[in-house]
Amino acid sequence: MEMSVSKENGLIGTILPKVCYPSVDATNGLVPSPVSEFLADEEAASTCPLLTPSPPAEFEHPLSTNGMAYERQISPTSIDELTSLPTLNGNGTLAFVNDMPTSQHNQSHNIQESQQEFTPKSSVQSVMESSSSSSSVTQEPTVCAQLLSSHHYQHLTKASDVDQVFLYTSQIYIYVYIFSKAENGGKPPLTGIQLAVRKSPDDFCFMDWNWPLIRKFSFWGSISLMVACVCIVITLIAGLPNKCNPVHAWWQGNLFYEVFPGSFMDDNLDGIGDFRGLGRQTPYFSSLGIKVVRLNSIFLAEHYPENYENVLNLTEIAPVLGHFKDFNFAVSMLHKRNISVVLDLPISPFLKEISKTPNENLKTNDHDRNNWVAVMDLIAENGSESQITDHNTNRIKRKDAESENMISTAIRFWLKNGVDGIYLKGLEYLVDEPNFSSLVREWKKIAKSYSEDWEHEKILMCSMEVLNAMDPEDDSRKVNAVLSNMDLIDVKLDIVSNGTKGLKQQIDKAIKYLSRKPSYPWIHWHMGDIHSKRLTSQLPIANASLAAIMFEMMLPGTPSIFYGDEIGLEDFKDSDGEREDISHIHHLPPMHWSTNTPSVGFTQPHILPWLPFSAARTDVEAGEQNIIHIISRLRAESPSIYMNGVWKDNEYIPNYVIRTVDNDIVIVERSYPRRHSFVIVTT
Repeated sequence: MEMSVSKENGLIGTILPKVCYPSVDATNGLVPSPVSEFLADEEAASTCPLLTPSPPAEFEHPLSTNGMAYERQISPTSIDELTSLPTLNGNGTLAFVNDMPTSQHNQSHNIQESQQEFTPKSSVQSVMESSSSSSSVTQEPTVCAQLLSSHHYQHLTKASDVDQVFLYTSQIYIYVYIFSKAENGGKPPLTGIQLAVRKSPDDFCFMDWNWPLIRKFSFWGSISLMVACVCIVITLIAGLPNKCNPVHAWWQGNLFYEVFPGSFMDDNLDGIGDFRGLGRQTPYFSSLGIKVVRLNSIFLAEHYPENYENVLNLTEIAPVLGHFKDFNFAVSMLHKRNISVVLDLPISPFLKEISKTPNENLKTNDHDRNNWVAVMDLIAENGSESQITDHNTNRIKRKDAESENMISTAIRFWLKNGVDGIYLKGLEYLVDEPNFSSLVREWKKIAKSYSEDWEHEKILMCSMEVLNAMDPEDDSRKVNAVLSNMDLIDVKLDIVSNGTKGLKQQIDKAIKYLSRKPSYPWIHWHMGDIHSKRLTSQLPIANASLAAIMFEMMLPGTPSIFYGDEIGLEDFKDSDGEREDISHIHHLPPMHWSTNTPSVGFTQPHILPWLPFSAARTDVEAGEQNIIHIISRLRAESPSIYMNGVWKDNEYIPNYVIRTVDNDIVIVERSYPRRHSFVIVTT
């Protein structure tokens, strides 16, 4: 077969008129080998490495020029051999090279014998351009080094007229199909050949993933996340409070109710009120809107309740009121209804013991103190249902009594047993003691030690008489100790003696005195207590006590009601003088609960009460006191009433105005920024 090689512009064109396939067996004829078809593009060639095996050492591609040599260096002799090929004309042809263990002459002879005519479906022109010089070929001696070197393929570009490139690699065979056209004057265009091998799908892990399931999971996951976000936003909006009112502590602005337990409710049918009866009447406190119950005079005394003031011990209750388990029952029932408990602690009977130092008190009164500690230990052992049953934590020990004064030990004892606050009754009689300030600070420190948080804070309170008994200049340290350590200052309102004008002056003076700093105590108002006559007995009209309570509940501060004033309970009247020996307790008659007979409710009809029943404007069952519940709820919801004033730029701005008319009518107006105002008129 004739072959011609034409050189022009440094390019070599090779055309073979026939195609030859390698024979499996030289004696059995020609059997075409299988061919795999790959579409070579730039992207595939750049991503898939060439995985073909190395050609044989003797293999030489007839088209390799300018550095495209395989398995051996191209010498000038080989280049001359290539240039000696005759130029072939005609249509596009196929060149095939087979590696055989024969000489180069035998290879070309076999190729001539096995040539067969091949007619492609479409005639296209495909050429190859080599941009490397012969000098660069010698630097890469092997085909593997050249095939694996990336710079050999960087200059190759995709020709626009190349239709297909088929590359099949099996054993040592390499097929290269070049289709070209004899256009442009028979001069092949400057183009190149791209070689690429497709990588197996097993090498890409993501091709085995379940993409439909992943897409469904992603879609529904996104939808679920959006729905969850919408639900969270709706929940937050629904949980927002309807009103943004300023907060206040449980003892600030809430309604107090003072109780003398011996006259409130008899449960054990002995004619004297007790803790069990008090605990069973907690629904009544809730119906009035009471938030704090103040227990007055519960301690051991000779001939209690007639001589309730003669207190013998500050840690032992009167036996007629019940045991400590009964006391804890009443406290727990009140706490279940969110009602706090404040205990009156009379300190005036123990002024001598308080004024002495702990060591002096132990020496001079060692016998009495030992007896006192023994009594407290006995109480702790008998109170099986109270908190003091724990020997290790709640039992009052001898060393506590020796290291602390009697009041400190009593405060600690009652706070351990569920009391939320202590009213230091008779503190005004202790102001002349040199250690007064240190005692007050010590008691406040004890109260703070039992405060769990702001909502369960333990408090101390005293009377306004304590401040009135001290000189503001000479006793400034003592005054500051009271104002800095007390939470409530009890002020008694005189609504009878001085008329409405005198009442206004008293209120303004107290508020001005206790509102100089935000940290000063709040005012605790009261009109009737255990030391004065009944409010109804002082007023000219029987139902005036209910109007007086409504007026008190409109004042800034903390209002308080003495038991029975809400139903117009009067003093016991001893017209014959048969009860002159107990005239000091005529204002403590039993409570009226039923409309049928006075005794029904407090005790059974066949039981005589410890003190005869007195008259009353109404009774509990009549329900006329429900107006207190309405005002209490209004007070709890409106900062215009429960707030003590407004502090702005370290300056106190009162939120009340009191006006009087002819010394008979008093008008109270309450206001707060951006809130409703309220007015009450009392005559």
